[in-house]
Amino acid sequence: MMHRGTRISDHPASRNTLSTAGWQAAVRTLLCELALICLFVSMSAFAQSANPVTPALSGTSAGCADVVTPDTVSVDINHFRCLTAREQAASLRTRIESHSLLSLADAQILALMSAMKPDAFVEYARFDMVRDDAYEYRMFRQERVSGRWAERPDHMVIRYQDTPRKVYAKWLSDGAHAGQEILYDETRDPDSVFGHLGGALRIFSGKVAINGSFARAQSRHSVRDLGLQFIARTVEHDARSFCDERLTEKPTQVEVVSVHGTRMLAWTWTAPSGPPAHYAQRVRLLFDLQHPWPSGEAAWDERGDLVEMIRFGDVVPHHWSESIFDRRNPEYGFH
Repeated sequence: MMHRGTRISDHPASRNTLSTAGWQAAVRTLLCELALICLFVSMSAFAQSANPVTPALSGTSAGCADVVTPDTVSVDINHFRCLTAREQAASLRTRIESHSLLSLADAQILALMSAMKPDAFVEYARFDMVRDDAYEYRMFRQERVSGRWAERPDHMVIRYQDTPRKVYAKWLSDGAHAGQEILYDETRDPDSVFGHLGGALRIFSGKVAINGSFARAQSRHSVRDLGLQFIARTVEHDARSFCDERLTEKPTQVEVVSVHGTRMLAWTWTAPSGPPAHYAQRVRLLFDLQHPWPSGEAAWDERGDLVEMIRFGDVVPHHWSESIFDRRNPEYGFH
């Protein structure tokens, strides 16, 4: 009677059988769940590798992500490499203005330049190299005119406005053509330059044609070229020619050089030919690592002879008054 009244679950043999079955069921459930998890992970990895949009979502190209970054400078350069050309140009100006470029070693500067996209150099010239429309600066200029190299450079102080184009220039006493002055204002007379020579002839002031033989006797350039914007426009012009010739706009050579004891960054473009397709067969721009505008420019012809060598300094932005480009200004020696 007692046996018949005993519940099945209380029988020792029955308890062991049910525990084993439950354990086996739990194991089977766990294995199924693990299999599903592995399948899900495998499908996700496949989807990521097969989806071409995935790298773009992170904002970083695959090439940028694969670069090894062993130190802080390398990380910074790798980030710079991943910027657009416009962003690289703006970043370069920021680095120069903050003097962070000056603090880098030569090899680090060259690594940064190597990471610049070809059109970033053109973007820098177009938008970041010279942002001010009006300024005063000093220039040392030596040129080859009519096949003859000038024995002594000109030293000039120039007051310039780009829009509309206005120029005042005076040749200083420690350079060639000392005492000479010229004035140009395209709003009053776009085709003429008003000025006088130095020395005893400075008492005679008058107009000459802007592109006449007299105006070009001392220089290959027009008075309209006497501005840092001319350098930027030259880079843009030559870049278009390089593109037409299916060549890169990137400088042929980038160096860190020493000029009179000052460390400078040099960009050199070597073209297949000279004018009119290119400004010169070889052109070099120098930057002193502290100012966004170029510190110097040099150009060579197809024979390897220097065409011109120019240094820029003491650039000071201004908002000019009307008197600055007025021949009656008492500072000037016009008669």
